[in-house]
Amino acid sequence: MTDDQVRSAVAAAIESVRGERPVLQFESVHERSTAHRLAVQFEPHFETWNVDCEYDRDGQLQKTLEGIARCNSRKATDEILPDIIIHHRQGQGRDHNLLVVELKKHTEEDDCDTRKLELLTAPDGHYQYQIGLYINIEGGRFDCAWYKDGSRLR
Repeated sequence: MTDDQVRSAVAAAIESVRGERPVLQFESVHERSTAHRLAVQFEPHFETWNVDCEYDRDGQLQKTLEGIARCNSRKATDEILPDIIIHHRQGQGRDHNLLVVELKKHTEEDDCDTRKLELLTAPDGHYQYQIGLYINIEGGRFDCAWYKDGSRLR
């Protein structure tokens, strides 16, 4: 998929989540609930891909990012659980890792999530996701920041 196709698919999925009935109360539900509903809405737009929430496996190992524990005093290890990933479960590398999403509510970009997205999309890194996305949900708005090649896109 091209970057534009991914962006269009994400926009359509966000609109679908907003249109669900009964309405998902974004202000009161946990971010995991919102991430799950968003992942469900991603599936029709990413038909040849697997969409998973908090998927922590890299082959048979848990996902880790060297040094990520240092970005947050509450974090004890370098293990990570991306909120949503769109990938091929049986593959590794850039051709099999399309999109990684970190989602937060009521907060500007979190330093740890920003660093995770930089590392997860780095072309010379282990995971090499083609695109990263940080979504902040505020008052029903989904503010998106995109990452590619280890950097935030402006």
